Amino acid sequence: MESNVYIDPQYEEKASGFLKKAIIGIVCTMFPIASIVAIFLGTGNHKAIEEYVASGGMHTPKIKTCAVLSKGAFFGGIGMTVFYAIYFIFMFLMISALLFSTLPNQN
Repeated sequence: MESNVYIDPQYEEKASGFLKKAIIGIVCTMFPIASIVAIFLGTGNHKAIEEYVASGGMHTPKIKTCAVLSKGAFFGGIGMTVFYAIYFIFMFLMISALLFSTLPNQN
């Protein structure tokens, strides 16, 4: 009896590449400028995973995990970019207020 299951010979190599990019994307979300890079890493990796699966690649739990981490890198990158923008604006305003409060009164 024959099995109709297709086994991709490059599965391990592709899955490892997807997982590395997904983990790097998640780590990049934690740093101010790198959070912008994480958006692009997550988007590109997720599209590559979708193309791999659409072309007949194996849809295993490892590939699903890579897809979820890539989406997490995308949304985390967006969230942390907004957070860091608000944080730096707040810090700029606080430092400006501190500097202007030390000026002498000019009546």
